Amino acid sequence: MKKISLFVVLSLVFSNVVMADDNILVENPFELSNSCNFTKDISKEPLNLADVIELAMCNNPSTRQAWLYTKVGETSYKKSLGSYLPQISASASYQKSQSSDYTVNPEGLVTDGKTADAGLSLSWLLYDFGKREASVEQTFQSMNSLKFQYNSTLQQVAYDAIVAYYDALSAVEELAAVKANEEASLKSFELARKKFELGMSSKADTLQTETTYAQRQLETTKQEQVVRTTNANLAKLLGLPPSIEIKLVPSFANTTDELIGKSIDDIVKIAMAKRPDLQSKIADVKASYASVRSASANYFPTISAYGSQSWIDNEPEASSLQRDKDNYSIGVKISMPIFTGFENTYSLRNAKYQYAADKEALQQLEQDIELSVVNAYNDYNTSVKSLSIAKTLFASAVENEKVALGSYQAGKGDIISLMEAQSKLLSARKELISAQYGLYTSKIALLKAAGELSLKNLGELE
Repeated sequence: MKKISLFVVLSLVFSNVVMADDNILVENPFELSNSCNFTKDISKEPLNLADVIELAMCNNPSTRQAWLYTKVGETSYKKSLGSYLPQISASASYQKSQSSDYTVNPEGLVTDGKTADAGLSLSWLLYDFGKREASVEQTFQSMNSLKFQYNSTLQQVAYDAIVAYYDALSAVEELAAVKANEEASLKSFELARKKFELGMSSKADTLQTETTYAQRQLETTKQEQVVRTTNANLAKLLGLPPSIEIKLVPSFANTTDELIGKSIDDIVKIAMAKRPDLQSKIADVKASYASVRSASANYFPTISAYGSQSWIDNEPEASSLQRDKDNYSIGVKISMPIFTGFENTYSLRNAKYQYAADKEALQQLEQDIELSVVNAYNDYNTSVKSLSIAKTLFASAVENEKVALGSYQAGKGDIISLMEAQSKLLSARKELISAQYGLYTSKIALLKAAGELSLKNLGELE
C-alpha cells in the first residue's frame, strides 16, 4: 500500500469545510410559500378579496419569476464563497508501450511495459489585496437586491390585483345603476305614452322619453362591455384565462390607518426606510462599489499556496531500469500582473462608471418615491372629500328625482324636468360608486407608496 502524505490528509480536510450561509433576512410581505393550494372552484364559487390576493400571489408569472431570480442570487453568492476554499483536482492515466533496441540485436530487442500514474493537486488563494472579499460582497449585495426586487414585485402584483378587483366590483355596481336608470326611463316612457293616449300630454313628450329610453339601453350595453373588460383584466392578473367569467363577492381590506394621521414628511421618511425597490437600488449601489474595489485589486499581486502528490507504477518486462515513483511538492507562489493589454485599466473604468450611474439612479428613485408619496397622500385626502360630497349629491339627486316624477304624474311638471332629474340621479349614483371605490384604492396606493403594503397592514379582509 502506498504511503499517504500529510498533504493528502490536509487536502481532504479542507475539501469538507462547510460554508456558512450569511443571507440577510428580507421580510416577505405576503408570506408567499413555494407551493400554493387554492381549493375553490372558480367556475362556481365567488371570490372575495382574500381569494384574489392569494391567486395573484400564486398564479401570476411575475411573482414566480422574481422568486426564481432570488434563487439565482443565492446560488451565485454561495458559489462565490468557494473562493475562500482550496481548489483540488485529481488526474489518472494508464499507458501500455512497446519499444525496440536495434543496437543489441539487428532484429531489435522488444521491450513491453505498462505505466499507471495518478496525481492530486491543490491550489489555495491566500491573499489578493481584497479582490476576493470585494467579489463576494458584490454577489452578496446582488443577492439582496434580487430579494428586495422580489418583495417589490409582490407588492406591485398585490396592488394591481386589489385595484383590478375594485374596478371589477365598481363596474358591476355601475351596471346595476344604469340598468336601474334604464328601468326608470322605461317607466317614464310608458307614463308619457299613457298620458298622450289620454290626451294629457303632447306627442313630443312621448318621443322625448322614447329617445331617452333608447339612450339608456345603449349605456347599459356599453357598461356590460366595461364589466367584461374589467373581468378579463382581473383574470389576467390572477393567471387565469381572460375569457373565464369570475364571480366576485364584495369584501374590503380593513386597512390600518397609522399613516393617515402622519404628515407627508413622516410618510416620506417611512417610505425611504421601507420601500423594497429603494432597498434593492441601495444594494445595487453597494454591489457596484464592491465591483470597483475588485477591479482596483487587479493591479496588485496574489499570494497562493500550492501542492501536488503523484504516483507512478511501472511494470517493465524486458528491463528493470524503471522504478515506481512517489513524488510530492508544496510551496507558495506570488503572481504579479505586469501588462494585461489594458484590460485592468478599462475594467476599473467600467466599474467606476457603473457605480456612478447606479448612484444617479438611486437619487432619481428617491425623488420619484417622494413624489409618489405626495401624490398618494393628496389623492387620499381628495378621495375622502369626494366621497363626502358624492353622498350629499346622491341624496339630493334622489329627492330631486322623486319630486320631478311626482310633479309630472300630477300634471304639474314637464317631461324635460323629469328626464333631467333622472339623468342627474344616474350621474350622482356613478359619482358615489366611483368615490367609494376611489377611497379604497387611494388607501391601498398610499400603503404601497410608503412601502407598507402587506397582509399585516391590510388587516382582516372583510
